[in-house]
Amino acid sequence: MVGELTGSHLSLLPSSTMAWGEWKRLYPQTQLLTGMAGSPNKFNSGRYSRGFGGDYQGRINDEQFIFPVDEKKLDPRLSAGEIVLTVEVGGEATAFPLGIIGDGVVNHQVGTEPVAVFIKASGGAVGAFSRVVDGRTLTFQYQQDTQDFVDQETSSIWDAAGRATGGQMSGAQLKRLNTRRSFWFSIAIALPGVNVYTP
Repeated sequence: MVGELTGSHLSLLPSSTMAWGEWKRLYPQTQLLTGMAGSPNKFNSGRYSRGFGGDYQGRINDEQFIFPVDEKKLDPRLSAGEIVLTVEVGGEATAFPLGIIGDGVVNHQVGTEPVAVFIKASGGAVGAFSRVVDGRTLTFQYQQDTQDFVDQETSSIWDAAGRATGGQMSGAQLKRLNTRRSFWFSIAIALPGVNVYTP
């Protein structure tokens, strides 16, 4: 925005978002950075909630932003505060409204890439993956009772990190895709005209 690199863009990277408990279940050896020498509480979550008030998402839905937002750039296709996961592949992008979809999986295509969006709203896990494994396109379902993902083609069981934990594909890893998880208003401003997935 300011300086000699104005107009440049950082490359988007694959990412996932999930609750700490879900992450620890999937990656039990994870270490957590909670502070730094001389400042042991530097990353205490309380510091980041100050100033936003209680129902921050509700405030955004009511378009009560804590910083200037050009109202002409807002997109009425979704509520301003809807949390979306935007999957970006080969210059194409699709926003998936997480609150509308809820727990489950979305089998979709972004550009030419068959994608699966895994959503465990109850566990706070969200990730997007290529559905192509060894040249084969898989179709996923969410098993509510076990909270696992199962592909229809091989009946293999997959976790929220895109790893096959049981069945014929056991040990396989789905390729993570480039994503952003954010409020709809910011995605609509950053990517005007972005495709929106509707269940």
